Amino acid sequence: MNKNGKDLILLLILSFQISFVFNSVEITLSSNMINIEESTYQISNNIVILTSDEEYIIKGSCSECGIEVKKETSPTITLSSISIDNSQTGPFVIKKGANVKLILEGISKIVDKETNETLDDFEGAGIKFKSGSNLTMSGTGTLIVLGNIKNGIKGASASNLIINSGTYNVTCVNNGIAADGSVVINGGIFNIETSEGDGIKSDPDYGDTDSEGSLIINDGTFNINSYNDGIQAKAKLIINGGTYNIKTFKDGSSANFNKDLYSAKGIKVSTNETSNISLLITGGIFNLNTADDSIHSDGNLTITAGTFIISSGDDAVHADQYLILGKNGDNNNLIKLNVTKSYEGLEGAQVYIYSGTYRVIASDDGINAAGDTTDQCRQSNGNMPGGNMGPGQQGGNMGPRRNLRGNNKRKLQQIQCNTFHIYISGGDIYVNAEADGLDANGNIVISGGNIEIWGAKSGSDGDFIDLDGQMTITGGTVFGGGNAQMVNPSSWSNSQNKIYGQNSVSANGVVNIMSGTTTIKSYTSPKNVGYLYYTSPNVDSTYKFSISSSGTTTPGNNEPQGNGNNNGQFPGNNNNGQIPGSNGAMPAPPEQGNNGTMPNFPGNNNNGQFPGNNNGTMPNFPENGGQFPGNNNGQMPGSNGAMPDFPGNNNGQMPGNNNNGQIPPSNGAMPDMPGQAPGNNNNGQMPGSNGVMPAPPEQGNNGTMPNFPGNNNGQIPGSNGAMPVCLFVVCLFVCLFRVR
Repeated sequence: MNKNGKDLILLLILSFQISFVFNSVEITLSSNMINIEESTYQISNNIVILTSDEEYIIKGSCSECGIEVKKETSPTITLSSISIDNSQTGPFVIKKGANVKLILEGISKIVDKETNETLDDFEGAGIKFKSGSNLTMSGTGTLIVLGNIKNGIKGASASNLIINSGTYNVTCVNNGIAADGSVVINGGIFNIETSEGDGIKSDPDYGDTDSEGSLIINDGTFNINSYNDGIQAKAKLIINGGTYNIKTFKDGSSANFNKDLYSAKGIKVSTNETSNISLLITGGIFNLNTADDSIHSDGNLTITAGTFIISSGDDAVHADQYLILGKNGDNNNLIKLNVTKSYEGLEGAQVYIYSGTYRVIASDDGINAAGDTTDQCRQSNGNMPGGNMGPGQQGGNMGPRRNLRGNNKRKLQQIQCNTFHIYISGGDIYVNAEADGLDANGNIVISGGNIEIWGAKSGSDGDFIDLDGQMTITGGTVFGGGNAQMVNPSSWSNSQNKIYGQNSVSANGVVNIMSGTTTIKSYTSPKNVGYLYYTSPNVDSTYKFSISSSGTTTPGNNEPQGNGNNNGQFPGNNNNGQIPGSNGAMPAPPEQGNNGTMPNFPGNNNNGQFPGNNNGTMPNFPENGGQFPGNNNGQMPGSNGAMPDFPGNNNGQMPGNNNNGQIPPSNGAMPDMPGQAPGNNNNGQMPGSNGVMPAPPEQGNNGTMPNFPGNNNGQIPGSNGAMPVCLFVVCLFVCLFRVR
């Protein structure tokens, strides 16, 4: 081989090395850029257009300029401390069908100053990605987005957004961060403020059948001050962890707020269309200060873990259908829910409380089960005031009942007349309500728990318990104080002994439950009440009330205790008073039945798994080998039950948990949660996943970006960026042949 041949081979090898090592395109922004056209990008009228599936590094700053990604391309873009703004078009636009990875380095700023917001189809945003496009954001940097006219970061129909890490400071008029198809957030810090719209949302326009409208948050720190809703999804909203400080409508003020004109809820899943709707919270720390409902679902709402401090101008926690709190047998410390202010505390068409710790302050009812169909039911049957109500039901002029607000007649098709019930089988529950403590348009069934209820004060309308159906107590400890306008404990179905009677207790007075001369338990009254009730499995003929007020102790008035009547069964029931098929056990709500399977979301027939996932496993996150970004920031920090400083401390351990951050008594294993596949004994892990966190649906192929039609991120398929050996040998042979 002569010298020329050797030089050619050396040059060929060197070019391959340069292409492999230096395969990113670097672009520096500046004002009045010259129009050019390169193989990988163009500059036209101060807009940089990225045209291929390259890795781009963009630096510099400019005014009245922008960045545009060509449709159906898949670039990786690193923003390295850029600053751009534009008043004529969106400063950062991703065209239809593109799939973009955006990496943050340093501090970047994007400002949308467009002025054509009067157009009906105007969707201005600092970062705008169009129909069918996908955007994945990550990095260690900070992105500042100002949507001076409309949105901050906004995706159109069937668009999907994934955020893995980074810091996002978004200030805008309408929506802070939104995508019509789906939003998945795995980590990051989010500081969002809106003057007219929502904080984070996935809610497509009416009639958009291509967009799911789902929102999943696995971790992150969220500081949201929104005029309307803080976090909203159309059909499915899942929160698995994170820290949330959310204020709505003028820093949470309910003054001058009109619920008929605005929606200013903290966390909401809502739709105007018929579909399965669900909100699931499995963990996190929540500080919610809202003018409207703090946590709201137009369908079902399930909370299995989390720490909550709630101040609400309306309902603290509200579900139009099933409200499900806790799980059978769970530690009560997994849910710590403190409602410092609300109109109604916990409300649903049916309410199920299995476990958790609750402190509820309400200006109306504390825990309420009601529905919009109730008035119609009242007119169509005899079990109403003044009618043939049957044994144990309360008569008299009880006045109008508050029904769930909104367009619920369609949504409550699953809830039949007279099935607006409250079921309590566990939990530590404290209620202080200005109207009814527990209020059900149907039955109330208590089979466990430690419950303290204070209803309306003396002379007010309401009581510690009010219901249209039957009161049944088969277990637990229940204390009530009120004015006895609506209660008649002698008619309640109770399988354990009880004491009750007219007793005058002043505010701050102490009610002692005595067994002979021994104090069993004491309750401090928050108001003047005139009636007391107490039952527990240990009550016998020695139990009585003793009242201490202003240093004076007087015996209470006790009705004869006796044994409970009806053995806790429903009178007139052909199943011996028990709920049919239950063997006396509390019925499981929809999410906790079906052998532990998660209900299918719209268009999903995979037992709650992501579409196309046949074995319950998902590929790893790209950056973290399948682990959550942020080194355990998704665990619940705490301080003995008190609200921890934000962001969380205590090494990411749960508040009041002496198990080194593990969920007791799991030895570190995750308990089985609703939504697992049938027959799953994997301690809460996805079947076959070995504990690895599944990745969002847009990610796959062992952490690499999926290959979109005709595109492999600019690389040779299966090459991971390297030159295939066979092709190199062919090239080498051709070169040697020509040299000879």
